[in-house]
Amino acid sequence: MSMIYQEKFDIGPETMQMDVGMQDFHAYPALNLLENYNVLLMGFSEAQGLFNIERDRAPFHVLLIGVEGQGEIIDGDQVLALGPNQLGILPAYGQRGLRRASECWRFAWFLLDDAPRWAAFKAPRASVRSVQYAHSLFYAMHTLCYEARIEDKSQSASSLVLVMDLLQRMLSNAVMDDDLPNRLRHMFERIRFDPAHGWRVDSLARQYGVSATHFQRLCLKHLGQSPQQLIIQERMLRARELLANGNFTVSEVAHLMGYEEAASFSRRFRAHFGIPPSELVK
Repeated sequence: MSMIYQEKFDIGPETMQMDVGMQDFHAYPALNLLENYNVLLMGFSEAQGLFNIERDRAPFHVLLIGVEGQGEIIDGDQVLALGPNQLGILPAYGQRGLRRASECWRFAWFLLDDAPRWAAFKAPRASVRSVQYAHSLFYAMHTLCYEARIEDKSQSASSLVLVMDLLQRMLSNAVMDDDLPNRLRHMFERIRFDPAHGWRVDSLARQYGVSATHFQRLCLKHLGQSPQQLIIQERMLRARELLANGNFTVSEVAHLMGYEEAASFSRRFRAHFGIPPSELVK
């Protein structure tokens, strides 16, 4: 593979970053096991101050995984925002770049050989997808970079396997923003099958692979309601189904919904539907 291309780095001293790469890619420290994965270089950055990178005709794909803060992908005249739990894909051989767009931008990144393993990234333009478990990948990358720098590199191989496994899991679940509403709805549909369970926003966010704050933003943006409102909605819809079939009393349904007191359930039901549950039973 020819490595003749142009690149420009404008990175100030405030930025902290570490990387590992293949020896023939002039990266230190070298980790030749990367060749097994067709990875040329990978690492993490905590960008502050001046941070702008441009490449022209680079013969490798660039993946950016946002963790905190905001960045931007430049693809010709196109500018794509990249936030937390988003994957930016910059295909090989284009005129593309990246730059910081908030006070601090933390992200993990990969330079991937233009090899059959990564053929899915061949595309005419850069793109952004939503992903899960960005923090897990970031901290695994952090560990790998430090392990590769100590004299005894015995743990580097296992750290590398973890990073690549997390990347594959992330890629298999990556979706375009248009598909996010269905994925989010699926998270809340489970509540109907076990409404008495102690559903919590933070636990749902962990299962989804994002922070509670980001989960809140996703639900508001794509479903129009907060996670707590969606939990209540699923419980109330299930309660209405059970009351409408006539086989349960209000107290029984309240218990099935996880309420200790029927009065509390009745107030919530009336606030949600505008009628008391006893009237639905009648």
